[in-house]
Amino acid sequence: MDVNILPSGDEQLPYLGVRHQIGYRRCNLNCPYCISKWRERELTFDLDTFQKIIGRIGELPYRVCLRIGVEGEIFTSPEILRVVTDICNRDSSIFGVSFSTNLHASWEQSIGPFIESANTAKLGIGCTLHDTVIKDVDLFFEKVARLKQSGVMVYVGYVALPERIGFIREYERRCERLGVPLVMNALVGSLKGLEGADPKRTYPRDYTAEELGELRELWDTPHSYKLLVEAARTRGMACSAGKNYIYVDRNGDVYPCSAMKKKLIREPFMGNILQGPIRFRTDDTVCPIDVCWCGNENQALRIVDRYYNRTRTLRIFTPREGIPEDKLYQGYNRSAFAFFSSRVRMDERYGRALSRVRRILLENVS
Repeated sequence: MDVNILPSGDEQLPYLGVRHQIGYRRCNLNCPYCISKWRERELTFDLDTFQKIIGRIGELPYRVCLRIGVEGEIFTSPEILRVVTDICNRDSSIFGVSFSTNLHASWEQSIGPFIESANTAKLGIGCTLHDTVIKDVDLFFEKVARLKQSGVMVYVGYVALPERIGFIREYERRCERLGVPLVMNALVGSLKGLEGADPKRTYPRDYTAEELGELRELWDTPHSYKLLVEAARTRGMACSAGKNYIYVDRNGDVYPCSAMKKKLIREPFMGNILQGPIRFRTDDTVCPIDVCWCGNENQALRIVDRYYNRTRTLRIFTPREGIPEDKLYQGYNRSAFAFFSSRVRMDERYGRALSRVRRILLENVS
């Protein structure tokens, strides 16, 4: 598969992955399973703040691989696209910038003019395929091919819907013909709004053994499979969060990762990028989170640096040469589902034993 390995840049500067979430909740599709729930949430995006944050990120003394988390559809905002174009064309510490899109916008009116204006040697685009919503899958792949031909580091993203495994096989073949990765996204929770889906099943816990076997063959990397399908427990694993990876929210507040911000673990606040210096960690983080469902964040685990080469796009990393495939599945904790089910069983056993002890004591007292 044709991918561009991480550019060398200024070798004196350390690598830094940055995920900047901007709160732009506007879209041109209405997918019933949308995790962003953009119709139900307030549009909190502020263009001026976004531009200032990007400016400060570009001044960091690192080689920055930037991921812009839009939470909607980027091609509905010419203003955001102009900022991304400036990132691509300007000399700064940002050597790669990427975002996701549903590719539903017009090539002639929106996508094409943006691509023609940007230095695509810096650009990465994840094209999320919503084949149960869009009408023309062939047109989607035509746009993917044009992006690839334009020099963009492009991948196709698809949610691991068990009812669509047959389609996933076909999409993987189409991606292979185009020379682009098919990057699988986690299905987390119950599946609603899709015909034939059982809303009582909770994923990834309730995949059948057959579905798990098929998904393992189709998944883009063993790392992502271990984290997003097997739900390998990340607590205790070494992670670059806070040292070589940071999460920047829409206000400029910086955290080692978004999960640590949400759970307020170990006082993770690192400062505000608009107001002063960022307090980077000097040592790796020992992950305090049980499960890391975000593919743009769990790539910060140090096990990725052990087994994979990074690229200018945060979500794309490729196995190092000479590492046997079975080894790529090693070094992970067991599934969080197995861990917690065993804890529940243990608590139940202890609970029953404690009840027996109480009963004996009461009998002796009486």
